[in-house]
Amino acid sequence: MIQRIQTVFFLLISIVSVFVFFFIPPMDFSDSAFPIPFLWKSYLIFTAVFAFLNLLMFKNRKAQLMINRVHFFIQILVSTGLLYCMVNTYDYKTYLPYLLTPLLVIILLNLSSRAIRKDEDLIRSIDRLR
Repeated sequence: MIQRIQTVFFLLISIVSVFVFFFIPPMDFSDSAFPIPFLWKSYLIFTAVFAFLNLLMFKNRKAQLMINRVHFFIQILVSTGLLYCMVNTYDYKTYLPYLLTPLLVIILLNLSSRAIRKDEDLIRSIDRLR
């Protein structure tokens, strides 16, 4: 059902990603050889779209859990990459909002996974009673 709590978590993930995309200034890692501002923008778009598509898969909870795990893994990779880049710079305090975004998404993904598992367990318990 679409009126579950995980829907709110997925919407929050999408809203946070869109908010960061439009309102936080672009990242500037001039020491790095990678095109990080482009990667950051595409990461934010990917996160928002991935969360919204996961929201629309409310009928298939097992697939939703699997996609949630993949999304969680991607967030961990992005967080470790940002930590690595921030450790190698001198002024790491200016990059703190960029690290907070994946960490907030990780927390929301964890909460949504718990809610999905709880729904799945409830459905299984009802099926046992039939």
